[in-house]
Amino acid sequence: MFRAVARNLRQLFTATALLALLLVATEIWLQTRTDMTSFRTVCPQAPVELQSVLVPSSTAHHELLRLRSSTASSGRANFSTNSLGLRGEEPAIPKPAGLYRVLILGDETVLGAGLPEKHTLASRLQGFLAGTEAGKIEVLNAGVPGYSPLLSLLQYQNELFKLQPNLIVLHFDMTDVADDVVHRRCLKESDGRQICINPLLGTPGNSQSRVLSLLQKSAIWHALTTKISGAGQSGGGVCSSTVGRQYEWTTGSALDLRLQVRHAVDPVIRLAGLARQNHTQLVVATSPVPWQVVSSDDFPVLSQQLRMNENWPTSKDVPQLVLRALCSNLSISFCDATTAFRSVRTSSKLFRSDAPHLSEFGTALYAHEIAATLLKSPDVVQIMSRATTASAPTANIQ
Repeated sequence: MFRAVARNLRQLFTATALLALLLVATEIWLQTRTDMTSFRTVCPQAPVELQSVLVPSSTAHHELLRLRSSTASSGRANFSTNSLGLRGEEPAIPKPAGLYRVLILGDETVLGAGLPEKHTLASRLQGFLAGTEAGKIEVLNAGVPGYSPLLSLLQYQNELFKLQPNLIVLHFDMTDVADDVVHRRCLKESDGRQICINPLLGTPGNSQSRVLSLLQKSAIWHALTTKISGAGQSGGGVCSSTVGRQYEWTTGSALDLRLQVRHAVDPVIRLAGLARQNHTQLVVATSPVPWQVVSSDDFPVLSQQLRMNENWPTSKDVPQLVLRALCSNLSISFCDATTAFRSVRTSSKLFRSDAPHLSEFGTALYAHEIAATLLKSPDVVQIMSRATTASAPTANIQ
């Protein structure tokens, strides 16, 4: 009896040791074949190629690496960040007298990681607003990949308020409802304020959290999750793909998303109240997705991923209608670039090839529409005129 138990234990130990050796060998093999910097997933909602420039945050889930120098590596994000984690040069704090400062909050659309500095949304907007008086108007780029209004609110509430912006432009992305669902799970109360703790920041001293963190950084974990994600994208239906789930409230889905939408827009209401307390103007802006403005013929892969039941462009502008009603109730300006996008003859050049992301031209047009909206607002113009004389943006957005 004792010999049989001992033999079984030896066999179990041998099998366990062999399995461990196999896992170690597989991990080493995978790491030698692939760049491990792409394995760390700080925010699942952010593009894979931008994970390497993100770090976990204890207050706003994640943020950009601070004081990051620009790199010229092929296929990598090519930009620099300052001490606040914003793309661009270091802003003066406190804000200099006579300077009209605009702060743009949002996700990768605002960041423009793949664009040269002069072609980002912030730089384009500064050019349209300032004209020849650029020294008196400053537009700061606070875009972070994977952000939603909830994280932008926490970002401003915890740190960026010290920039003393005269105006906040909040980009409400068409993925923000889906992003909010994920981020809200990490929302907690601490000392009477809300924080969003990234799951990678495990509780200190918690061995289980450390083990999970190490596991999530491994090549094997990455390979398995990639395989599962790929399998999930092969099924049928509107939401069979990651793209479908991210943009579900734009596709005319039969699912009732009213609760998710209310949660996603609640931070806008809170940000509006906070802006008023700080004597700051707030403008909400949004840009459309390809299936709202172009033919599916220009986006064959994307249309296959979405599998929408109706032809492109869709006649449903539900997100824009919701945001317009929200801004009307809050008595704040709303910029909807959809009409301007639909007026472009070659509308396919507004987006990157077969992707729902703005191209360089689309970004310029979006900035132009935001500038036009700002210059139609008496409150904004009145404050802006104290720093510079604003002129209408020119039509040339090339």
